Amino acid sequence: MSVPVLSGERVCQRAHDDGRVLLQDTDFQLMAGARVAISGASGAGKSVFLRTISLLDLPAAGKLFRHGKPVHLDAHSISEHRSQIAYISQKAVLVPGTIRDNLQLPYTLKRYAQQKFNPEYAQHVFSDLGKEKNFLERDTADLSGGEAQLVCLMRVLQLNPPVLLLDEPTASLDETSAHFVQKLLNQWQSENPEAAYLWISHSEQQVQEVGDEVWYFDAGKLTHTKQLHQEEHYAS
Repeated sequence: MSVPVLSGERVCQRAHDDGRVLLQDTDFQLMAGARVAISGASGAGKSVFLRTISLLDLPAAGKLFRHGKPVHLDAHSISEHRSQIAYISQKAVLVPGTIRDNLQLPYTLKRYAQQKFNPEYAQHVFSDLGKEKNFLERDTADLSGGEAQLVCLMRVLQLNPPVLLLDEPTASLDETSAHFVQKLLNQWQSENPEAAYLWISHSEQQVQEVGDEVWYFDAGKLTHTKQLHQEEHYAS
């Protein structure tokens, strides 16, 4: 039987200020190669869920497992987890300088010191998306919102994380830019078929396009899941 690349048992999150429950006891399993869309109303707990399972916010209770092994909450284990479970927010965050500067940034970190930035590969990917030959030399201050999000994604995807958590990455983009983001992620997963993602979206059309499975959240609870075009399965 296959072991989930990421799973959780009774994962819970509370507000830091007043202790309100933001994420109710949640069990989940994410298999290698999975394409999961996450749906639900604003405030349903979708972003809280992603930030918790990525350990950007530590869970109030419950257990996380990566490849079937418990994830501990010491500094070393948290750092290791975040390098394997990559989180992309709605807002693109780039450092001043060129696109090349931003793509090289992860390789200045100790964790990736043994890896080497491949500018030819990066430029090839961007060329497939219709960008100019010297795209890597563009200043980030001159990028559109869609281009900035593509650079943020490429900065993470070049490191080949096993799991990608996407918190409405196209919500603030126009339709054309959103299409390019989806194309980049499709290309990444075709090159890395064992990689999995969870993708929050408010667009029903996008949910159908990016997910083979949908997880539905309501009031801080994972209520049910659905294989697209198949029967729904309600959570206990």
